[in-house]
Order: sequence, then structure tokens, then C-alpha cells
Amino acid sequence: MNRRRLLHATASATAFGLARPTAVRAQARQLTVGFTSRSSTDWPLYCASKAGFYAANNLQVDEVVIGSSAGCAQQLTAGSIDVGSVSATQVVEAVMGGAPLVEIVVEVITPPYSVLARKGITTVAALRGKTTIIGGPSDITRVFMDKVITGSGLHPEDFTYTFAGASSDRFAALISGAVDAAMLLPPFSFRAADEGFPVVADVQNFIPHFPFGGLAARSAWAKAHPDIVTAFDKAYIQGARWLYDPANKARACQILAEITNSKIEDAQRTYDQYVVHLQLFSKTGRFARDDFAQVIDTLLKTKQINPPAPAPESLFDNRYADAAAAQLRR
Repeated sequence: MNRRRLLHATASATAFGLARPTAVRAQARQLTVGFTSRSSTDWPLYCASKAGFYAANNLQVDEVVIGSSAGCAQQLTAGSIDVGSVSATQVVEAVMGGAPLVEIVVEVITPPYSVLARKGITTVAALRGKTTIIGGPSDITRVFMDKVITGSGLHPEDFTYTFAGASSDRFAALISGAVDAAMLLPPFSFRAADEGFPVVADVQNFIPHFPFGGLAARSAWAKAHPDIVTAFDKAYIQGARWLYDPANKARACQILAEITNSKIEDAQRTYDQYVVHLQLFSKTGRFARDDFAQVIDTLLKTKQINPPAPAPESLFDNRYADAAAAQLRR
């Protein structure tokens, strides 16, 4: 089965004209990656898979959807997955709780979320006392919503939260009338707006720079498998570069639409916002210390964590992304 998968991935790479290994390697390196959901924030990794970069780096990646960032952190800690989609805020909280985790590559470097409300509600203030659905009680979307509320001159304790880890589930709750507002990612934010649900806030206006989307691993596992981690980071960087190439827009949008089960028009709008306008995805995979310090400072200010907080540089390891970049330069 693994050989058939590798042959298929290698054939895909050749079809894209991206990676042409001279021969199929006898045994690919196995890697299990956990995602919170099938959302647009992991787009470079979808490109790495579909455009053949995993195969080109001799990786056999098994993907599982876990449902939340906290769930990914728990599965990593338990050793059930090797790499997981864990937000920067979740890593801080997990490490402070004793989890031996470290971020190994950053994906998303600015928040793309929007808050959409029930029809007839047009301001954040109008949501006071009503129910807003976010990712979880300690999820990064809680941090973002608290910042939106305080940035609007209000107090988080005056708002009611309920939770669902995937943007698709939050979209469904909003559409069904189960909640008064939802924090959504494209393409679901586009779909809700098209159906008449007003955008009451864009998170980027409150937090323009925030490295919230990253991939983490157990520290000891990463140190014991530097070749696999470096290969994974390299595939991510290649996927991101491929995504940013305008020549690949049509295929990239097709990939996103298929994986997120969304319309191709929504995927195209997501591309224009994420790739062209926001330049949402990191092209290097490297965390910046000052950006991670902002994550910690935000968690302290919103009282999601209490001092003393860990040093920013203890929460990420750029050596793998640096090694991957060095290989690509060669």
C-alpha cells in the first residue's frame, strides 16, 4: 500500500513538472500529521501533498483530522501523531502545562478571521449578552475575539461563548440560527456574507501581525528525527512557494475547493485575499522571536495565562526550517 501511494505521489509530481526523482525510493519516511480541520489555513501543506513535494522529499505522510488545536496538542503529547497543527497560543498554554512541545514551522503570520453575525446585527456592541461561537475556551479564536471586544471598548465578560473547533461547524451553527455570531475563516466567511450575514469585525484590524498558525512536534521526537522534520519543513516551504506563484493559481484553487468541499469561486476569492492581499503564509517557515513575544504578551493581557511565562525562544525551533532553506539554496 505504501509503495502504491508513493508511486501515485511521484506521478503527480512529474505531472506538475515540479519534482522528477530519477527513481522511486525503496522506502519512504513515515510521518503522521494531525490537522484541526480541513481549512484554508493549511493550504501550503495541501499543495505540498498534491503537487508532489512530500514525495520529492521521500515522505509518506498520513493525515488525520483531530478537530481542534488543543486536541492536536494532546495527541502530540501522547505520541499518537508526529506533527500537529497547533496554534502559537495553544503551544504556550500546553508547555506551561508541562507538555514537551515545540513549534517547528510557522504557516500563518496574520489572522484571517472575520466575525459574522445574525442578520440584523451590525456591530460588536450589539452582540453583548448574545452567543458567539469560537474554537474553544483556550483556543486562539478566544484570544482573537477578546481582542476584538476590548478593541471595541467593551468587556469580554459581557459576552457569551460557545465552542466548535472547525470553521465549517461554526458556519453551520450560524446559518442554522443556533448562535448569534461566529468567528470564521474563508471560504466560509465568504459564504456566510453572500447569504446576508453581516461582517461585524475583521480580526486583522485589531491584530495585524500574529503568528498563530504553526506545526508543532514533541521536542524529543524532533531532535531524534531531524532529517524527517527538515524534509517536512522543506516540503512546506516548497508548497508555499508554489502557492505564491501566480501561474499555479487555478490548480491551487482547485486543490482548496476539493479539500474544503467549497465552491471554486470561494477558493478563488480566498486566494485573492490570502495570497495576493494579505500574503498570509510564511515563505520561510521561520518564527520571529518578537512575534512570539507578542503572542505571550497578548495571552497575559487577556488573562489566558498567568506569569511567569516561558521565554519566547523556548517555544519554537527554527533549525529545521533553516536547514530546509539551506538545502533549497543548494
